[in-house]
Amino acid sequence: MSHTLTLKDYSSLIKLQPLAVHNSNKAINYGSIIRELVEYFSGPQSPYSQNSIEDQRSFIRHTLTIRDPSPEQRYPSHIYNLIDQMLSFERDHMKTLTYASNLPVQYKSFPQIRVWRGDITTLVVDAIVNAANNALLGCFQPTHLCIDNVIHAAAGPRLRDDCYAIMNRQGQSEPIGHAKITIAYNLPSRYVIHTVGPQLSYGARVTDNDARQLASCYESCLNLASEIGTITSIAFCCISTGLFAFPADSACRIAIQTVADWLRHRGSNTKISLIIFDVFSREDEQRYFDTLNHFCQNKL
Repeated sequence: MSHTLTLKDYSSLIKLQPLAVHNSNKAINYGSIIRELVEYFSGPQSPYSQNSIEDQRSFIRHTLTIRDPSPEQRYPSHIYNLIDQMLSFERDHMKTLTYASNLPVQYKSFPQIRVWRGDITTLVVDAIVNAANNALLGCFQPTHLCIDNVIHAAAGPRLRDDCYAIMNRQGQSEPIGHAKITIAYNLPSRYVIHTVGPQLSYGARVTDNDARQLASCYESCLNLASEIGTITSIAFCCISTGLFAFPADSACRIAIQTVADWLRHRGSNTKISLIIFDVFSREDEQRYFDTLNHFCQNKL
């Protein structure tokens, strides 16, 4: 019989107290940090040392994306610290952050729900949801633009290390519809909740089992977030759409129905008071607005 770890099972393996996020206003030499990391990763005579800062930063991103998180391959602590300085500087000075608490109420019937179009790694919120693969270690393809890759790249390598510790203890792939939680490191959120959605073939019909599995992702994330007493807000990406080929219209309906049902049943017994559907495209934004409008009028 397969066994997946609960929060209690893995809470001692990783840090679950979020790091204090301080705006990195202190003077650091961003270019010097980039060059030092390039030299560490490629050697003092590296041809990359003569490249532009942009090309050197791309090389670092590539290196971190393909890195092996096993303990014997971990970096020295000063390298982790340099990476954290680099990423926190980028977060605070090279990105525009959006505060979830400032998003306006859009639906009187569901004042806890918001729709927001933007980069989930720039959202200041208690927890964001990562649509992960079943290895739960992030994406190892440097140029891949999946949300899994984007989140790990912005959080830093400690996120993959935590996921490795959890999955090494679990000893098996993460099942569809379950969820695991880690702190978010250099993201403006405090936690990342990782869930594996169902994967379809393009053009395939959505079965009842597919729908149940996707609903389970949303429900598992909300239940897990509720176990952390300080989480009051959570942002969902569009789980299983895109490369996992779940039809966007169906995925949207399932997401809204599941969250609405969860709020009805658990709303009075949880501190979660803000749930955000984060979308990437204007088409998805309109899809969520239309579905929520229909839901509020007809109680889907």
